Amino acid sequence: MQRISAWSDLVAPGGLFRYGSLALGVPPTPLAAEWLNMLQEELAHVVLNYLPALDKNDSTQLLKAIQTFGAAYAVKATTLAGYGILDAYTKPQTDSMLSAKANWGITLAAYGIGDAYTKAAVDALLVAVNDSLAAKQAAIDNLASTKQDKNTALMAANGWRLDKATGLLEQWGNGYCPPDTTTAPIDFPTPFAEVYNCFGNKINTNSVDGDGNAAGAFAVNETQFKLFNDTNLMGVTVHWRALGRAPGY
Repeated sequence: MQRISAWSDLVAPGGLFRYGSLALGVPPTPLAAEWLNMLQEELAHVVLNYLPALDKNDSTQLLKAIQTFGAAYAVKATTLAGYGILDAYTKPQTDSMLSAKANWGITLAAYGIGDAYTKAAVDALLVAVNDSLAAKQAAIDNLASTKQDKNTALMAANGWRLDKATGLLEQWGNGYCPPDTTTAPIDFPTPFAEVYNCFGNKINTNSVDGDGNAAGAFAVNETQFKLFNDTNLMGVTVHWRALGRAPGY
């Protein structure tokens, strides 16, 4: 597993993705195919470790794999009589119980257990194991819930980003506009429920154009916008941006 910084230098501190800034000339982090392939394989390995095959029609496979992992380590209600133990534990009996619960990162010395085991010491250890696994399961459940709430985005030259916590939808792109013209309506990459603002500008000014070099963008409705270019001597590429509320929020 690696962050996107292993494939690109155009990143924020800590190897995080950055949005970039047209005004400051800072490009956004490119979405590298190598990073996506690595992430895909990481997730596929998790699923295939617990499920028989990948299923493109099942969007809950990662959740099922995590739940299977948690169930495999859940503590079952076990009676001491099942281990032949009544009021006292022998060292071989306790070793047998603990060997079935290996790799938990718990040392016996931390519980005052050396070469001999008291019933109270082993009971304390088993309670600690129960608490530890319950905490791990809670962390797994929280991770699955957090992953489902992450923002979604289409990172492209004409793209969008949705903040699922607030419903704020941001869209951007660029397009050509001929001299002294307003374009026909252009579809947003994804529809808004409500457009707050839409604006744009051209990259380079023309010093010989006498009417102010004005160019930009404006929303026509929740699904379309237009580009305009008031320069009368040259066509321009207009970079635009729009903010609004996403459908369903």
